[in-house]
Order: sequence, then C-alpha cells, then structure tokens
Amino acid sequence: MTCHEMRDLMGPYVDDDLPIETRRRVEAHLLVCRDCAWESQTLHIARQHLRENLGEVVASDAFRARTLGRLLSDNPHVSEPEAPAVDPAQYRLPIRM
Repeated sequence: MTCHEMRDLMGPYVDDDLPIETRRRVEAHLLVCRDCAWESQTLHIARQHLRENLGEVVASDAFRARTLGRLLSDNPHVSEPEAPAVDPAQYRLPIRM
C-alpha cells in the first residue's frame, strides 16, 4: 500500500469503518511508514477531542452564519418561503368625503 492510497483510507480507518482485510493492509503500512502513522494518530486524537466536546461551541457564530447562508443559497428548496408582499392598500377602508 502506498501513502497516496492511505490518504483515502485514513478517515474510515480511524472511524473503524474498513473491512477486515483492508484494515490489515492499512495497519501493515502504518507499521513501516512514520508519516502515515503520525497522521493517523493525529486524526484519531482530533476526532476523539471533537466527540468528547460536542456540547461545546467548536465554531464561531460568524462561521455558522456563513455556512448556514451558503447551505440555504445552494439549496433553495430547504430555505423557508418568503412571506408574500403585502399591499397596504388592501387594508384601507373605503371612506368617502
């Protein structure tokens, strides 16, 4: 297995989502490649911290606003429908003078 192949498998490996044979190949590579082993361990630690701290804010309000805005603009079917424009004239009583 090459380091390039490892990049695609690193996330599933850390999440324990690989078939047994693929997992064995990944682990064999990690035993001989310091760079991939370091990256794997770093990813594992980062994901562990994120899972432990789910109750804490991990993104700024500005980031969340930008992300939500982008999601809604990319997926207009998800956004709330706009309220129809109201014509104030429709509520006027007919007063004669």
